[in-house]
Amino acid sequence: MPNTSSSQSFTSFVTGWLIRHRYFVEQLMCASSLDETNRISLEDQQSLVTQFLSHCLQYYQEKFASVSLAGDNVFTFFCPPWFNSYAKLILWVGDFKPSLVFKLTEVSVDNLTRHQKDRISSLKSETRRKEREVMRDFALVQQSVADPPVMLAARRVGAVGMVDGEESDLEEAMEVLKAGMAAAMNNADQLRCSTVGKVVEILTPPQAIKVLKTIGELHLRLREVNSERDHQRA
Repeated sequence: MPNTSSSQSFTSFVTGWLIRHRYFVEQLMCASSLDETNRISLEDQQSLVTQFLSHCLQYYQEKFASVSLAGDNVFTFFCPPWFNSYAKLILWVGDFKPSLVFKLTEVSVDNLTRHQKDRISSLKSETRRKEREVMRDFALVQQSVADPPVMLAARRVGAVGMVDGEESDLEEAMEVLKAGMAAAMNNADQLRCSTVGKVVEILTPPQAIKVLKTIGELHLRLREVNSERDHQRA
């Protein structure tokens, strides 16, 4: 039996998570603004990077648990109420596109070495290939529901009624769709997390702090600016 409160519970989690997120962004901003003479030690910088990554991982772990329990509400996670109107325009399988991290790295760090650039370029190609794989699998799930027998049964709902066996076929198809969409989102979230983690591994702690600050700021800015617009529009 689906847990109809899973998306509401996750929304409550996000509210508290965002409070902690703002705190981490402030810490990243402070660390990145200090000059070399006043900068915190490399050890402390690495600790801050690790803490922020753990904070972000908590979000996706909680999301995975909620999606697993969502049942019929799994579709909510593809256009989530905890995202503002502008964020929803750039959603990719329910969240940001993994390759966006490379653009944010380019605008955040201007002292990459040739070796770092080569490693990031290789990772970018690998990430885009995996993005195509996720979208291919996602499309196959959607296509399975558009098969003629399923569509015929769906059209009969509310019309002439379904004949023997069609109702169970439709229910089975919807269960396959929900499971497939949940799996696609989980694969996309894993790619999002691994991409950020691999980029950070290539960077020095000061560089990683700049990139993570940009990622954190963008998330907040999209929410806050457009939440105000949403409120005014309402």
